[in-house]
Amino acid sequence: MLPPWAVALPGAGATAGEAGPMGISTLVVSLTRPGAYRAIGAAVAAAPHDAVIVVEPGHYDGQVAVWAKAVTIRAALPTGPPVVVESRDAAPVVYCEDAQVTLQGLLLRTWSSEAPATVSTVRGTLTLESCTITGQADCAVISERGTAYLQGCHISGMRRGVAFIDAGGGVEHCRLWDLDEYAVLSKRDSHPTVRHCHVQDVGQGFEAFEGGRGAVEDCQFTGVRQAAVMASSRSHPTVRRCRVSGGRGSGLTFSGSASGQVEDCELTDLEGCGVEVSGGAEPDIRRCLIDRVGRNGIHINGSRGTFSDCTVTASRLPAVAVIDGAAPRVDGAVLRGAQEDALLIRAAAGQYANLEISNPGRYAVVVQGGGPVFTDLTVTGGEGGIVLDGALDADVRIVGATVRGASKAGIAAGGPGRLAGTAVQLADALVGLVGTETTSISLTDSTISGTAAGVIGTGQASLRLERSTVSGRDGSGVVLREQSRLEMRTGTVRDCGSDGVQVETDGPVLINQCEFINVTGEPVRDADRPLVSVRAPQSPDDSDKPTSIGSAASGDATGRDGDPDRRDADRPGGGADAGVDAMLAELDAMIGLAAVKREVRTLVHLIRVSEQRRKANLPVLPFSRHLVFTGPPGTGKTTVARIYGRLLAHLGMLPKGQVVEVARVDLVGEYLGSTALKTAAVFERALGGVLFVDEAYTLARQFGTTSDYGLEAIDTLVKLIEDRRDQVVVIVAGYPAEMEQFLATNPGLASRFTKTIEFVDYTPDELLAIVSGLAGQHGYDLTESTAVALLDRLCEAVRDPDFGNGRGARKLFGAMIERQAGRLADIPAPTTEQLRLLLPVDIPPTGN
Repeated sequence: MLPPWAVALPGAGATAGEAGPMGISTLVVSLTRPGAYRAIGAAVAAAPHDAVIVVEPGHYDGQVAVWAKAVTIRAALPTGPPVVVESRDAAPVVYCEDAQVTLQGLLLRTWSSEAPATVSTVRGTLTLESCTITGQADCAVISERGTAYLQGCHISGMRRGVAFIDAGGGVEHCRLWDLDEYAVLSKRDSHPTVRHCHVQDVGQGFEAFEGGRGAVEDCQFTGVRQAAVMASSRSHPTVRRCRVSGGRGSGLTFSGSASGQVEDCELTDLEGCGVEVSGGAEPDIRRCLIDRVGRNGIHINGSRGTFSDCTVTASRLPAVAVIDGAAPRVDGAVLRGAQEDALLIRAAAGQYANLEISNPGRYAVVVQGGGPVFTDLTVTGGEGGIVLDGALDADVRIVGATVRGASKAGIAAGGPGRLAGTAVQLADALVGLVGTETTSISLTDSTISGTAAGVIGTGQASLRLERSTVSGRDGSGVVLREQSRLEMRTGTVRDCGSDGVQVETDGPVLINQCEFINVTGEPVRDADRPLVSVRAPQSPDDSDKPTSIGSAASGDATGRDGDPDRRDADRPGGGADAGVDAMLAELDAMIGLAAVKREVRTLVHLIRVSEQRRKANLPVLPFSRHLVFTGPPGTGKTTVARIYGRLLAHLGMLPKGQVVEVARVDLVGEYLGSTALKTAAVFERALGGVLFVDEAYTLARQFGTTSDYGLEAIDTLVKLIEDRRDQVVVIVAGYPAEMEQFLATNPGLASRFTKTIEFVDYTPDELLAIVSGLAGQHGYDLTESTAVALLDRLCEAVRDPDFGNGRGARKLFGAMIERQAGRLADIPAPTTEQLRLLLPVDIPPTGN
């Protein structure tokens, strides 16, 4: 029986070259039938426009070329012996130019590896139906500046599959397998559609680059070695309802400013990542399931993009990794059962809304530098909920979060970072909140509880709790150690197995208008320390008299005249002067920075004397409080800025003294007019305190088409400084030469920034003191030989311009801890001395 599209062959009612049904010319090619053409090429050359060429089974050698005509070439029989069209020359088996060609039921094969393609079409329309394509050619099908359609075809055993170059068309219900590189390529102005295809054992499934577009829908990819869909170089594919599984590579990769949209895909059992985004790409990924991948479920490096309602389960590495300047928008993600951390953010930003994280192998969220913003975050299980970890500066904001069931801490923050949260609930953890090193944590309208303690502060951590409730079921509500600080206002400490607030710190503590309910021990232990101020809630009968716990004798708790400030001034170490002196002492405790310390003290003296002259009705010379900090990274500029803000607040020059740290990305918008809005919003956050602009000179740099947006930020800052001159102090920081150029970009800058403080590189001895201080804070000891070897190592390090000063010293200390851990790993029960001692062998060599 003939196939539905076949015509009668010669000997069955028609002869070669006769008109077939409806007047269509039909030519017959056969190796044996009398009167038939022996070569397909000869039949094509003789065929009129719109002719049908029917080919009997057999092997036909030589190229078939079709020029400027429409022709259909069909296999005579749908089953049985095949029609094999093959070529041993370095040329396509079928070549079409300015033609409309349909190939049906053929086996097309090349034998020369120098052939560019098995089938090639230029400026025409090519249709392949139920064809098999294989051989040694570089590519199975190339369509250039035309249109190609493949339906029900099989392509295998070649280097590449189907290439669309400035072309359109589609590949549907095809099987493509055993290909060294791509199955389907969309290049330049191409927009093919790939539907219902099975792609197996290929390098890339669908590749789009140099602006290529196209749609990939309802396809299955298995055994992909690099990526099922790979988009780069401004390409924009659309991927819907595809399944990717069982390959050595990743599911989807976007790079090189590519964009595109992905919806409702399943990516499972891959050795690579589910989705990789890098190089400035910005895809829109929606409702995808990523399960059991060998690396990250979603990996975003230096890019943006939107990721909505995606689920990542059982990833071997962090379920979502956002690194190196990336700033995605992640909404509605569900991250379950990651073997390590669920969400890793390293030197990156982004907005993360409605995330649900459950049962990570380690931490739910790890921030190692950057400025992410979280909204409505839910975390269950794991060792820690939200962790700020590393030497890089971090600025984390949280609006609404619930963290439950962490085996160690709900929130743990260390290093130089900042975390500010509103409506945060931390429950069912060993410790609700832990702040260490120089971190700054501020929580408002939050609830914090832990088994051992609600809140623990160590190192030089700064903790601020407002309208919040703290409890420690078996221990204290708040524990403060070393030089940590606490400011707690209008809050509640309740249900504590020990003290409400346990003060073991030498830093300032302010507990204002707080209640203590069901506290087993003392409300505030050691409240009589010099820098501790406790003011109890006002009662209805004594509404104008704040009281103090443990800081005043019986009787009139406010001191003379009922003035709490006067009372503090009468106490040893109390009052504003004591606070200023304490902060100057904190500044003095910093390693090195002799010139910086002198400059800050000079400013303090100037402010104090100016206030005394004002009270004496003497003229006060105006002076600018705004500063320029110059110097290399890691020299303490940010830390000094924070101390300066608190100093100004204690001296009455600022109402709050908080420090808002920003960089170019926080001020400069993406389109004309947005920069002023972003800059004004940042300035509003800094009202009452200090706005610290790091690397301010980048605002004056040229960045292509957006070069003037940074200048717009400078202009906006100058105007806001003038309009709000008494409400905000601005500090701009950066390298000395670059800051001189920055100040020259706007005439108003130099007049408002008249004071420059220079921060110089730390000396090796000062860096050694920093490392020694870190060791002491964390319970480690340096032997004399270790200190000598460490000094030699630091002498080498300072010659490296990328070392990073204090940050480099902290990084070096961290590397020593890791090497010590590796050295002790094989000792079943190391002694306390062994656990404390850092030896010369623990110092990493140069270059590590």
